[in-house]
Amino acid sequence: MLSRIYSLCLCMVIGAWLLTVGCASLYQSLPRRIEATSLSCEKYPSLVDGDLSTSSILKVKTFVEKDNTGYRGSTGYGDWLEGKDKVEALIQLNTLTHVTYIEVHPISNILRLSVDTSTAEITDEKASHFEPVKSRKIARSVNGKVIRIDINRPVRMLRVVIYVNRDSARTTREPITGKTKVSFQDVVLREIRVFSDGNPRQ
Repeated sequence: MLSRIYSLCLCMVIGAWLLTVGCASLYQSLPRRIEATSLSCEKYPSLVDGDLSTSSILKVKTFVEKDNTGYRGSTGYGDWLEGKDKVEALIQLNTLTHVTYIEVHPISNILRLSVDTSTAEITDEKASHFEPVKSRKIARSVNGKVIRIDINRPVRMLRVVIYVNRDSARTTREPITGKTKVSFQDVVLREIRVFSDGNPRQ
């Protein structure tokens, strides 16, 4: 009888120890949000200020010049794209950090978003070598849904690229050529948050 009680107590002690160690390991590995003081975005500083009540407007000066005015929402033969149909934000981390994932908090509807990373700081106007973050699904958002992008690599620079939507309500007609110019919608974001588990693996 005593041996059974001793065995039961021993199993309980071992079980409690394993549970404590497991919970501690799980807690330590949970990604934590990188503080705003460790992030910077020169063009859109409010994107990484840590405040969801602020927002940034990513301006789009692009337009499409179309021959066929009946197809404003698509590109057809003879259409001319002036500029780029996307906007981007460059976010720099203070030091090279293993980034687990990022969260994009949009106000605008986003039909497509992509992320590239670099382990080097941009020191001049020349772009660093960026590696795309591959994903099996298209990153999109409707009605302010938060977009999460898994990174899982060392990062010094993040490049977030958003492909913009055409604004068929903003059109102008060229009196000489008779062509129609269709503008693109600006992109409004609340915040981009970066998370790290602190693991320095390469």
